[in-house]
Amino acid sequence: MGAPSPLADKPVFMDLRVSGDRAGSDFRIVMRDVGALQVLLGGFLLLPLLVSLLYGEIYSALSFLVTAAVTAGFGVSAYRACREAGDPTRRHAMLIAALGWLISAGFGALPFLLAAYWTPPEVAQAFVPAGERYASSLVHFRNPLHAFFESMSAFTTTGLTMAVHEPSIGHGLLFYRSLGQWIGGAGVVVLSLAIIPRPHVVGELELYQSETAGMKLRPSVLGTARAIWKIYAAMTLLVTVYLFLMTLLILPDYGWAASLFDAVNHAMTAQSTGGFSTLDDSIAGYRSYAMDLVHIPPMILGAISIPLYYAFLRTRKVNVFWKDPQFRFMILLFGTAIPVLVLLLQGTPAVSDSLREGIFQVVSGVSTTGWQTSNIAGWGNSAVLLLAWGAMIVGGSAGATVGGIKLVRAYLFLRAIAWRIRKVFLPGDAVIPFRIGERSLATSAMQREVAEAAIFSCFYLIILSGAVLVAAHQLGSDIRLADIIFECVSAQSTVGLSTGVTDPGMPVSVELLFIFQMWVGRLEIFPVIVLLTAPFSRRGRR
Repeated sequence: MGAPSPLADKPVFMDLRVSGDRAGSDFRIVMRDVGALQVLLGGFLLLPLLVSLLYGEIYSALSFLVTAAVTAGFGVSAYRACREAGDPTRRHAMLIAALGWLISAGFGALPFLLAAYWTPPEVAQAFVPAGERYASSLVHFRNPLHAFFESMSAFTTTGLTMAVHEPSIGHGLLFYRSLGQWIGGAGVVVLSLAIIPRPHVVGELELYQSETAGMKLRPSVLGTARAIWKIYAAMTLLVTVYLFLMTLLILPDYGWAASLFDAVNHAMTAQSTGGFSTLDDSIAGYRSYAMDLVHIPPMILGAISIPLYYAFLRTRKVNVFWKDPQFRFMILLFGTAIPVLVLLLQGTPAVSDSLREGIFQVVSGVSTTGWQTSNIAGWGNSAVLLLAWGAMIVGGSAGATVGGIKLVRAYLFLRAIAWRIRKVFLPGDAVIPFRIGERSLATSAMQREVAEAAIFSCFYLIILSGAVLVAAHQLGSDIRLADIIFECVSAQSTVGLSTGVTDPGMPVSVELLFIFQMWVGRLEIFPVIVLLTAPFSRRGRR
């Protein structure tokens, strides 16, 4: 956390509106790396294709095959046409991250759209579980905007969905949604660094910092990216085994095939803190208190900073977790928010067990996983706002796959307030150490860190406030303001919990607003700002 921000030594708003060779060079650098990302995405699309074939979902498999070809074709063309471009600077890295995420979500929408049109109605209806009478939700993805929403929600690890009844879209698309969240969790840009070699370290570092804010585990950026993915994949595998065995133990009649499918999908969406589920009504679909408890540890594991796992593997000391200020602050947040929420839920008609639902939803909110076991729309205003402002907006640890402002920034603000109060009661020339965990920062370093956190938080809250105003105006007075605030926080913090505002029938303007919030929230604002302001930046500014 003491390392300078990637934005610290260069202006954020750089000029791309230049003529001649400079503009062409910028374009080639960005398109080469965006193209490389699409090649990777095209390759990953073969996995849900295989799952679709395994379950006999031919039309879904065809949609993945066509999308993989189109996506990879675009990526190869862009990469080859621009392969001789130079290394990305910090400005390019932000543009690549923002544009790469947007284009990936665009191509990622195609399987939903194509499957919705190509799957005959009677085949789609066969996806509906036996005994249920609702229509297949696959039909909703005939709307291109709904398909794009679902794709953006997946790659940003948000979890808000247009699939009203998730099981009715088929196993292939369910697996694809989970895979999208898993890829988006650690970042497609970091994934590209782990796989695609680059000739120069500087270009790697700029791309890496655009997503990870300088989290470095190995001497080389390539080594760091690969270390992240090894830990990420290993944790996912462990959670898969854990969920599979616990489901067989608790629900023996559920069946090993269904248990394995759920375990794989839920492990991916837990480690990515994405929160998509294979079940209708999310984890509540199990209708089991024991299964609620089983799914709490994976959410917490996903909210812990990946470098802590790396440190644990190197030292074999469990206390590395407790020494981390973010981890301690997360435990404190759980210990504070859970009892307050449980108290606020007492006597709420829509809540059958305030302790059970309060614990699960606070963990889901802080971790920004977004699994749901409670009818939040039936909560009182105070409980809804507590979960939004006391858990979801803060989020989990920096260095994890979570959204929100992040625990490290909230912790930094609290430490800065305490430091300032102490300073008031001491002589003016007194030197007061500013400690973050086991580290002491000089005053100048502390002021820089606080200033960077404050700038980000200010932008975050400005965008969130504007979103609430727009959504409230578009949705009208039929929906509680508390629910609108909750949904906007959920989208921007990439949580995915919902009070029911997110729905295929919501206004187009609100759907576009949530898409923008998910995009901005996943990339922590600045890359998107750079992309959106690039055409208007002053000529020649460097």
